[in-house]
Amino acid sequence: MTASTLTHRDAEFLKAVAEGRVELTASSEPHVYVDGMSCCDQFGARMLIHAGLVRRVPGTGARIPAKLTDAGREALR
Repeated sequence: MTASTLTHRDAEFLKAVAEGRVELTASSEPHVYVDGMSCCDQFGARMLIHAGLVRRVPGTGARIPAKLTDAGREALR
């Protein structure tokens, strides 16, 4: 994915990840939280995770911080 193929919603989600506002659960199909609230577009967020633009920070707990990958940072350019 590149900046030209991201929707506005995708780009805003990636920006929220970059700002440290997104958390994920540790399941294989993670639940996504933005600013502590359940993300309204779980499918879209999971698509970006499975595309390799977002990953979990290593750790344990009910909710784990999300982090942009190099590909995620590049997609925002």
